Parts: sequence; C-alpha cells; structure tokens
Amino acid sequence: MNGTDTLFWRMGTNPMTRPHVTWLWYLDRTPDWTTFLDGCRWVVRKLPRLTHRVVDTPVRAGTPAWVPDPHFRLTRHVHRMRLPEPAGDRDLLELVEWRNGADFDPLHPPWEATLVEGYHQDRAAILLKWHHSIGDAVTIVSVMGKLLPDAAPTDAPSRSRPPDEDTARRPVTAARPPLSSAAHGVSDGTRTLLRETARWLTTPRATGDRVRLAGRAAAQLLQPVARSPLLRGRSAAMRCGVVTVPLADLKAAGKAAGASVTSAYISAVLAALHRYHAHHGISHRSVPTLVPVNIREPFETGAGNIVASVRIAGPIGDMPAAARTAAVHAAITEARGALVRGVYTTLADLGTWVPGPVHRLFLPPVLRNVVDLVVTSVPGFSRTTFAAGAHVANAVAWAPRGGAAANISMASHDGTCSIGTNLDPAAVTDTGLFHHCLEQGLRELVTE
Repeated sequence: MNGTDTLFWRMGTNPMTRPHVTWLWYLDRTPDWTTFLDGCRWVVRKLPRLTHRVVDTPVRAGTPAWVPDPHFRLTRHVHRMRLPEPAGDRDLLELVEWRNGADFDPLHPPWEATLVEGYHQDRAAILLKWHHSIGDAVTIVSVMGKLLPDAAPTDAPSRSRPPDEDTARRPVTAARPPLSSAAHGVSDGTRTLLRETARWLTTPRATGDRVRLAGRAAAQLLQPVARSPLLRGRSAAMRCGVVTVPLADLKAAGKAAGASVTSAYISAVLAALHRYHAHHGISHRSVPTLVPVNIREPFETGAGNIVASVRIAGPIGDMPAAARTAAVHAAITEARGALVRGVYTTLADLGTWVPGPVHRLFLPPVLRNVVDLVVTSVPGFSRTTFAAGAHVANAVAWAPRGGAAANISMASHDGTCSIGTNLDPAAVTDTGLFHHCLEQGLRELVTE
C-alpha cells in the first residue's frame, strides 16, 4: 500500500470515518444470474487484487500489505437478492444505505457485488461496494470501462471464461505468511522514512523549499473557515439520494462563467446549502469544503489511490449562480496551485507511522472540526455499456463522508450527470428539503 491507501485502511477502524465507496448501476432488464456470476468470475480473474486481503503490521504502524486470501470464495463476495414488491427508487436507496453501513470482514478481500432484482418489477441493478484502500474511483472506473463490453454479447460469456472458481482463486504472486507481510510493511515504511530523512539532511536548500511547500499546503488545508452552526451534528448513519442533470447543461453553465464543469457542479451544491440555511433562518458566509483532486500521471493506471485533497471556503452567501461558479473556480485553482504531489505523497508515506489507535480515536474529531462538506467529481462511462448482457442505463456513486456532514458525488454516464448525496442525518436533519434545494440550485445554474 502507499501512504494514502494506508490512511484509508486505518480510517476504516472507526464507524464515523468508514471509507466505503458504493456504486449503483441501473440496468434496463434483469440479467440471468448464471451469466452475472460468470461475469464476476471473469472480472476477478482479470483483477487479481480482488482476491487479496489486507494484513496490517502488529502495531498498526508502517504500511500494511496485500496478500492472496487462501480461503477466497467468489460467492462470499457476490450476492443476489430481490426487493419486496412493489419496489421503487426509495427501496433501492435504502438498500444502498444498509449495505454501505455494513463493514467488511478484515480476513477477506474488502469488496462485494450484489445483483438486485425486482426494481420497478422487471428491472434490476448492480450494487458494487469496495473499501477505498483498494483504489480511488478514477482507477475503478478506468479499469471497469476497459473490461465491460460496449455491445450486448452475441454468445454466452461462459464459453470464454473459466469454468470454476479455482482460476479466480489462483494468486498471481506468491503469498507470504501474514507475519512476513507485516514485517515487509514495517521494512518498507522504515526505508521510506530513512530515505526521506537522508534526502532532507543532505540537500538543505531543497529541504528548505520542501518545508515551505509543505507549510503552504498545510496552511491551505488548515486555513480558518468558520463551520456552519447548522451542520454540527455527526453520526455514522447515512441518508442517500440521487439528482440528475444533463452533462451538456453543466458544460454550458461552466463555460458561461469561464469555469469547468466541476466548478459549476460544486457551485450548485453550495447554492443548495445557501437555500437550506436560509430556510432555517441562518445567514452564513462560507463552509469548509474539501475537494478531492486526481494527481496521477497519464501512465499511472494501476490499483491504489493517487489522489489528494484541497480545502476551500465554499461560498454559501446570497449571490448569482454565475458569480458563485466563478468564485468556486478561482478558489479551487488557487488551492491546486499550492498542491505539490511530491510533498503530499511524502507526508502521506510518513503518516503511515501514526499508530492505528490515533487514527481511530483522534482523526474523526479532527476531520469534524475542519470539514463540513466534501464534494467529489469522478468520470463515468462515456459510452454505451453492458453488464451481464443488460444495458447499464445509468450509474450513481456515493463516496465516504470522512467525518464531514455530507459528501456529494457526481459521475457522468452517457450524457447524464448523476449526483449521489451521502448525508449525515444528524447534521442535515431535513434530507428531503436539502434534495429539493439541490434541484433548485441546479435548475438556477443551467437556466441563468
């Protein structure tokens, strides 16, 4: 694991910061169960990481290791269920909430896939859930986009796939005993620490530059931004929803304000918070907002998390949509200018030496005090996609809150932007009102 992977793994020990990523694929029909199971077996064969589990170090300091699960069984991770009739959108979202709140068994690979039948009678959905330590959404979408076909199959997938689970169970690399893996993690972490210490001591001028850059990045993340008095509650519960908007409309709104699609989308979320606060009679200027950013190079396509975060004062005051979009774009551009990948990854690697109990006990209150909102934007499938022979009509993602009051995630799919809302009901107590405000914010953005 790299330093960011390790951070996500250790965050999972506290229910308040559990880093589960959930992805829902809406299908136009119910696929054959055998075909679906066979397709999952084929994907696992192509992605051996899905057969690996995590072995942490004895003192939960240093980097954990991925090792093949000697007891891997596909049916432990792939499930089938049917919603009680008549089942609609809310029933599907309640299923997402239930599965998102269930923790993974640490003795086995941290992921699951469920074929959900009975949605709107003859339709179905695929619910995917994985631990963030496996990889960020950009990695997962990129890999799945390459594996999923862009046309309905003309023959049975099982003809070209392995006949049993033994192939999926077969590790690509030799397994190390758990103790050896833990020692390997400590060894890697020690080498990283010694290497960085030596480099900082032997290159004083460069060290000074790194210190200034690290200080600049820390100041950006810890800049004082008053938290909202309306969003102070926290719990481990989840309330989720979905709002959609045409991608072309968001692009046009961003272009009109001289900003990106992401900035336009974030401004609509902040406009929703403005309306939500105004409804409760509260005037607040801004909220501390965390925006994950992709820092990978084009050639980096493997598993893991190659992502950083910038923190801005998200404007929720009363202002026109175009002005809010421009303000968000300027704030993100400035924050990204202070982000240096080398400094970020070095600090993340050194952070693996923070003992596990510190992550569990102290990280949640720290995050709670510095972030109210997380706003995530990930690429989706830009082409027609099929899974188990069924057309993927839409795809929605829900990202972990990480101690914030809400994480709002946008993913594009075949010309539609679907916004998944992961709300903490202890903070956003009227979730129905918030979704109404979000719809108004998007409508104002694309019609102004």
